[in-house]
Amino acid sequence: MDNAAVKINQLQKWRARRNKDLSIDSSINTFCRSLKKANKKLVQMQEAWDELLPEQLSLVAIPVSFKGGILEVVVDGSPTAFKINRLVRSGLLRQLQQRCSGTLKQVRVRVER
Repeated sequence: MDNAAVKINQLQKWRARRNKDLSIDSSINTFCRSLKKANKKLVQMQEAWDELLPEQLSLVAIPVSFKGGILEVVVDGSPTAFKINRLVRSGLLRQLQQRCSGTLKQVRVRVER
């Protein structure tokens, strides 16, 4: 009887449902690693952007994506968009291309409402 009871206990342990790990730590770490890999060029663009722009403009004009050689910048209003477009036409695009390793073709300015 003892041997049968031991075998039943072993079978119950093997067949029992395991508790899932519900901690979010591993998921967040995996997500952060994927973001670092995907946005390495965007981070490089953001750093160059902050260095090249005047401080008051860099606070209201934020690069949000870099895809296909197009840097998308979100600004707070049309006057800021006009200033950024003027800077891009006067040589900011060339300076960004020299500072960053990614292929930058265009800076697209979008007004966030």
